[in-house]
Amino acid sequence: MASRSTYDKIKVRRQIDRQPTWESGYPIPSRGDKELKSKNDNKSKPMSPTVKASVKATASSPAARPNPATNAPMRGMSRSPQPNPAMQIKQQQPIQQNDSGEEFDLQNTPAYRLHQALAKARGKKLLICIKGYPDPDNIGTSLCLQWLARHYDINTTIIHFEAISHHENRALVKKLDLDMIEYENNFDVSGFDYFAVNDSQNPDLPIKLPADCKLLAFVDHHKTLGTVEGEFVDIRESSGSTSGIYGEYLIEGPINFRGNSVEESRIATALMHGIRSDTDNFVNAQPIDYRASEYFAQFVDKDLLSLISHQSIPAKTMDLTQIALQRKDIRGTFMFSGVGFVRDEDRDGIGQCADYLLHREGIDTVVVYGVVGNQFIDGSLRTKSHTLDPDKWLKDVFGADEGGKYYGGGRKDKGGFQIPIGVFARCNDRELLWILIKKTIDELFYQKIGIEEDANIDSDLASQKG
Repeated sequence: MASRSTYDKIKVRRQIDRQPTWESGYPIPSRGDKELKSKNDNKSKPMSPTVKASVKATASSPAARPNPATNAPMRGMSRSPQPNPAMQIKQQQPIQQNDSGEEFDLQNTPAYRLHQALAKARGKKLLICIKGYPDPDNIGTSLCLQWLARHYDINTTIIHFEAISHHENRALVKKLDLDMIEYENNFDVSGFDYFAVNDSQNPDLPIKLPADCKLLAFVDHHKTLGTVEGEFVDIRESSGSTSGIYGEYLIEGPINFRGNSVEESRIATALMHGIRSDTDNFVNAQPIDYRASEYFAQFVDKDLLSLISHQSIPAKTMDLTQIALQRKDIRGTFMFSGVGFVRDEDRDGIGQCADYLLHREGIDTVVVYGVVGNQFIDGSLRTKSHTLDPDKWLKDVFGADEGGKYYGGGRKDKGGFQIPIGVFARCNDRELLWILIKKTIDELFYQKIGIEEDANIDSDLASQKG
């Protein structure tokens, strides 16, 4: 009678033999030898007799025989390699167990559904869109999606619509030598078959795409605004970052992320920085973020990560912080501060001011706002409150436009809002315009927290002149 272990080995081989195939003709792989790879620190180990037999049996199948033309290894970002099952595809059991010992089908996980969507777009053109101001989380995930798409011969372009203003983000793009395009009016979108959005509450873009350009992938960890329809949609409020979700895709997906190339090390470094940034140095990290960070730790360029994470604070941001302190308005545990007119390139200083002011004793919620680029009222909220929901709070204060798009939103401990000033941007008296804006915004805040304003326009004007 065969021993228990022998029976299990036979069962594993049968499971592998019964696997369906990708549209490319290769067997659908399962989970990958992650623990083996991390323990080896990227060094190969001999395969066990069971795995050797399984791989040999799979290779002998006509459907699994690789095309020699696709056997060249990837050597950096300049090439668009074809899938190489010998080097990239993992061979594992489709049935796995979670930490609680419960069985689940790995091929029904989000990681595999993403690859199914990518396989559907094989050979097409994909526009990866970074909405809002580029930050480490959406930069890192866009870079990772581009790497995954390349394995399906998908031609990708990463585009952002706002300037990269934060000093750490500029350092990230420069040091990693990332190929990203800032949108201009002459950018041609007519040739794209699909688009993708990461780290955003909705897939609405500030530009018009062709009617036949479909949403291929939408991945986020914020509260969604409405229904999102696309080939692949993964929204997890339980994650502290979108980079953590992409870490799961790399861990559980069918493509081997080895981390032994310059490109893969850069991706791991960008995703690790995205997790660190969006979770406030892991203060708000969730299990998925810790799991991804542990995985990336073996691949990151630690010197580069340290360099990116410890950039000097720009002088303009320090000046903005001084203004925010001078104009602070404390109401109970709330602090509000309007900093006036801010240049586009200094916009991220508003959020940094809010981060700093939150450290004041007795304050648990801070809102800092200003007029950015003479076009928008841009603001950031930070909170330590256990009862205040930034997303709901900002939506209640500012509401939505005629199209139903909210002016503000957020997540667990932070949020932001952006309100166009429209025709008032033509006002030549900027001092008077700012007083009107400040009075209106402050009154909305006072109404929300249930207090009455005790100042008038004349006192506001005097304070601004002083």
